[in-house]
Amino acid sequence: MRFPRVVLFSIILLMAYIAWPIHTFLQIREAMIAGDVATLTRKVEWEAVRASLKASISPETVAKLEADPNSPQPSMWQRVKSAVAPRLAGNVIDRYVTPHNLPALLGYHRLWRGTIQPVFGRQEPPTVLAGTVLAGTSIDRFASFWRRLRHATFHSPGKLVIDLEDKYNTARHYVSTLELVGLEWKLTALAISGPDL
Repeated sequence: MRFPRVVLFSIILLMAYIAWPIHTFLQIREAMIAGDVATLTRKVEWEAVRASLKASISPETVAKLEADPNSPQPSMWQRVKSAVAPRLAGNVIDRYVTPHNLPALLGYHRLWRGTIQPVFGRQEPPTVLAGTVLAGTSIDRFASFWRRLRHATFHSPGKLVIDLEDKYNTARHYVSTLELVGLEWKLTALAISGPDL
């Protein structure tokens, strides 16, 4: 009788461990939608994410982002770096990939006159439970996330890679790497593949 309890307890612990980074991933997504800078600051390793995005975004996309009149303006230090090393690619990534601006890059918000605002006029695709009593609930958001999930793979006990389709363009997908840093899961890499942003 004792053996089945140990097995059941082990299974419960394993399921909780698997759910932990997925819960963190969903917290980061909700923070992007809500513009929650504090959560994004705490849950994302910004330098590592910037480096991974620079490696994944095409030069055409970088040029398009640079030409956008609504792109975040460079700080004084960023202007000095571009003057000293003008061949460095990805200065726009340094400006976009911050707790304030990443939601705009990923389409959750837009930049307007130096402020971040919700995107207007963009038709949201229907959620999985649209038209039901559960529409708009956390269950609906999780079911919609599950439908867009291409795969989630543990590469080690402390590293999970999630491949997720874009909700507006299914040809584009985001590959997110979450790692256990200390006692907290954090986003440590993000790569975008598919059509340009």
